[in-house]
Amino acid sequence: MNNSLMKQADQEHQPEHMQDSSPALHQLFANYGLTQRETEILALIATHGFTNRELAEYCFISEKTVKIHLANIMSKIGISSMRRLLALLLQQALLVSGMNEGKRVSSIGIRS
Repeated sequence: MNNSLMKQADQEHQPEHMQDSSPALHQLFANYGLTQRETEILALIATHGFTNRELAEYCFISEKTVKIHLANIMSKIGISSMRRLLALLLQQALLVSGMNEGKRVSSIGIRS
């Protein structure tokens, strides 16, 4: 199966909110090897601002499982706080949109 067909098949099996998520989110997910569930949770936080309880209800999982997914996401990315995670999402969106005025921002928020 060629790449375009694989992409189309992946999108057909993704939840609706993931099919329309930004290229910035997709790039971030690809860079850090996040699982499909981790990707879904991060996209829901970025696009809807869901709390852990709301994530649990929406994804039909326990709140403890949400916390485990968040811990795994932060471990893979190499950060230790939700604020850093949200900052990284915003930075990635700015990089993709070209709004960073040529300034490079690392995954931990330090300009280089």
